[in-house]
Amino acid sequence: MKFEYEIKVLGRKGYRISGDDHSEKLAEMVQLTSNELGKDGWELISVFPSLMSGGAAAKLLATYKRMVN
Repeated sequence: MKFEYEIKVLGRKGYRISGDDHSEKLAEMVQLTSNELGKDGWELISVFPSLMSGGAAAKLLATYKRMVN
């Protein structure tokens, strides 16, 4: 089996992070992106913070894979 990978940076510009909890907004972004990419066969395989600010994740790196022929 062969796979290809897609890495997306998820986060919104203009977030004021310090002291604010944006977990719900980030979760919604992961869900929307995953559902959209899933239509084309992409599967989410990992998510981790790529930018921390004030102890909170400001951006996430989401890695997707799909099988290629």
